[in-house]
Amino acid sequence: MSTSNFLSPVEFKLVFARLPNTEFYVQQINLPGIGSGYAERSTPFKNIYTPGDKLIFDDLNITVVADENLTSFRECWNWLTAVTRSEGFTGYSGLGAPQVGDSNRTNTDGGGAMSDASLLIMNSNKNVNIKLSFTDCFPITVGPIQLNTSDSDVVPPTFDVTFKYSSYTIDV
Repeated sequence: MSTSNFLSPVEFKLVFARLPNTEFYVQQINLPGIGSGYAERSTPFKNIYTPGDKLIFDDLNITVVADENLTSFRECWNWLTAVTRSEGFTGYSGLGAPQVGDSNRTNTDGGGAMSDASLLIMNSNKNVNIKLSFTDCFPITVGPIQLNTSDSDVVPPTFDVTFKYSSYTIDV
């Protein structure tokens, strides 16, 4: 039997091609859960359950420390506003969308409405041990930043970002 250390909750890195500055300020991330539906068949004696045919992925939630220039906040904000085109069709220009006929519907270089992401979890030697690859991510919320002059300690403000994605894989 090999000896294994506990997973360290502080040794990780989140990499988005679309958010190059944000990766340095990610403070918290959840490892999203998955589930599936099920089918219920009624019988005269008891209900019988069979596995569902679709996976349901929980949202990817991150907490980001706000830098003094709001660089990470603006990256997330710009992506969300470009995806939703809240100011008309000019919002498309913020996406850097692929050209018509491009066979890549997901850009790993950060262009387009969606971006792939990787969560790198380090081992006790600070080497990448596990890689979670998220496909077709896009933001659905960028949370508020609270500024408070009554705090006695200087704690950097944070904000939350929630992403939807198509799927993720785990590579060890």
